[in-house]
Amino acid sequence: MNTTTIINKQNASATYPTRFGKTFLTLFGLGLLGVLTLIPMIMTQLEALPSELTELPTPVVALLSLLNPAILLAIAVAIGTLLAHRIGLRSLVAERVRLGTAVWPNLRPHIPLAFGAGLVFAIVVLGLDQLMNPFANAEIIGEMPNEGNPFMQLLLGLLYGGITEELLLRWGIMSLLAWLGWRVFQRGEGAPRPAIMWAAVILAAVLFGIGHLPALAGIVVLTPLLVFRTILLNALGGLLFGWLFWRRNLETAMVAHAAGHVGFFIVNLLALLPGG
Repeated sequence: MNTTTIINKQNASATYPTRFGKTFLTLFGLGLLGVLTLIPMIMTQLEALPSELTELPTPVVALLSLLNPAILLAIAVAIGTLLAHRIGLRSLVAERVRLGTAVWPNLRPHIPLAFGAGLVFAIVVLGLDQLMNPFANAEIIGEMPNEGNPFMQLLLGLLYGGITEELLLRWGIMSLLAWLGWRVFQRGEGAPRPAIMWAAVILAAVLFGIGHLPALAGIVVLTPLLVFRTILLNALGGLLFGWLFWRRNLETAMVAHAAGHVGFFIVNLLALLPGG
């Protein structure tokens, strides 16, 4: 590493604290778009409840229900904004805010890989789901909210899945896990070893799978096999998205995650066609 590179990295790190607020607000605002897509699902669930269970108007309860995911999002965005750059994990949007670099020219070369990998992930997951379905007695598409409206599924997948979940699991949790491993096993020296990064990728992926269980529990009775299948299939996506975050950037992982939901949307749409 030459002297110029070292100076540039030191200058970038020195300007980072002054940009925390703008970076946090920008990423949080993007993630909040996904949180807002939960409103139709929450409204539908609340309208199905007996009116005597709540004294507040349904819209008020729906907005209050968004506080928890919004708070979790804020925590994850803050963690990633503070720690990700310290271990070499990148967000093109964050770099745009901090350094003024363009997002699209840096993202464009990774689009084919991300979109193709996301579609392959969807095909693999749906194929494995069909193999497990006779034993687990549920389908992954059936887990998604607004089951009767594939367009709402797509919107939710693109915004909440593609953006919000990546900010929560990759930008927040994976960055924290990698940073902790780096501090504990390398005392914060050098770049994190591949073993540390893979451990963070895998742990975040498993947590990603576990995070889908509460929504599934509201639809079907959980069995050990169904729990295993849900964690496994979703963790496969977590491994892909985590690897892309590590080796490329956060936005590439977002594109792959969104592309996976595009694959689910296409299959769901075809299933609704006559003879599907």
